[in-house]
Amino acid sequence: MVKNHHIFSYPQQVEYITDLSYITDVFGKRRPLNTMESGNIYFNLKKSILTKTLLLGFSKVCNLSEIREFMEKGLKVKNKHIELFSSVLQENNLHVPTLMDTEVTNSSIAPFSDKLMLFHAGSLFTVAISYYGYASVMSMRADLILHNEKSIAEDFKILSKYSHLMIKNHWLEKPPYADDRIDLRIH
Repeated sequence: MVKNHHIFSYPQQVEYITDLSYITDVFGKRRPLNTMESGNIYFNLKKSILTKTLLLGFSKVCNLSEIREFMEKGLKVKNKHIELFSSVLQENNLHVPTLMDTEVTNSSIAPFSDKLMLFHAGSLFTVAISYYGYASVMSMRADLILHNEKSIAEDFKILSKYSHLMIKNHWLEKPPYADDRIDLRIH
C-alpha cells in the first residue's frame, strides 16, 4: 500500500457550493481551508519568513540609524503577519513553515550599502502587497480576505516610510518617461 503524503485527500467526486455560508460564515465554526487558501497562506508565510530574516540581518548592520529603524519597524509588521497566518494554518492542523531566524549571523559588518539593503527591503514589501492581493481575491472565506487586506494596509504604511527614505537620501531614480507624442515639435 502506497502511503499518501498529501495534506489534502483527492476528492472522489465533484462537490458544489450550495449556499453563501461557504464564503460569509465569519462567526462560529469556520469551514476548513480549501487548497487555494491554504496554498496562498503557506506561500505568503514563506515569503514573510524570508523577509523577516533579511530585515533581521539588515537591521544589525545598517550604518544609518533611520534605515535601521525602518528595518525594525518592518520586522514588527512581518512578525505580526507571520503570527496571524501561522495561527490560521495551526487552527486547521496544517503544517506551518519554519522560521529562519537562526540563519542570521552575529556579524556587524554590512555586506551591502544601506541603499541596497533598503531597496531590497522595500521591494519585498511591494511584492508582498501583490501576493496578499492575489490571496485575497482567490480566497472564499471572508475572514481570510480581511486578514489579507489588513496585511496590505500595514505593508503600505511601511512602503510610505521606504519611499520617504529613498527620496530623502536621493536614492530613488526617476524611470524614463514615454515620449510626449502630442507635443512633438520639429525644430
